[in-house]
Amino acid sequence: MSLILTALVVGGGALVAGLATRYAVKKRAPAPPLPPPPPPSAPAAPSPLARAGFEIELGDVMEVLGRELWLEEAWLLSEGQDPVAALFQAREATLLVLPPPVSTLYLLNDAAIPLPAEPPTSLEAGGVRFERVRRLRVLVAPVGKSAPLPWNEGLLSEYRGLENDALWVLGHGGHSRVWQGRAVHTSDVVRWGGGAKTLE
Repeated sequence: MSLILTALVVGGGALVAGLATRYAVKKRAPAPPLPPPPPPSAPAAPSPLARAGFEIELGDVMEVLGRELWLEEAWLLSEGQDPVAALFQAREATLLVLPPPVSTLYLLNDAAIPLPAEPPTSLEAGGVRFERVRRLRVLVAPVGKSAPLPWNEGLLSEYRGLENDALWVLGHGGHSRVWQGRAVHTSDVVRWGGGAKTLE
């Protein structure tokens, strides 16, 4: 009986000594080096609209004259290097924004108005008479993942009616897109922000 007890005591002591030795070795072993921290991500490059000074961005959500708009597509219209306008497309309407310092907004809808290749100096649409106040050749560049318009350049004509009535024409090679609506005061605009991340 005493031999068995002695063997158990000796074996237990050896086990405890072995565990203690293993623990001491583990404790003394240097910890593996931590992986280096990831490099800081470079700030996102400003969009062409931001570089041109526009405050409204592709992907913004806003309310204009009580209509909620999510700006899903955008095109920058420029004359040479100078921005002329930003054209935003939402499902509910089109928004045309002039660059700073003017920054006027136009809430527009597509209008089916047959026009000659050379836009007239005046025209009538929807019972409203419009006079042309500006006509210039522009380059048309899609912003972000927006689908290109049928042309990458065209003739942009701005028409004004009474009060805030407005009409815009973008034409090329005898074809044209026409938008009719009105100029909007900033007090009628509520910006909820958003930006390009809302389109991801």
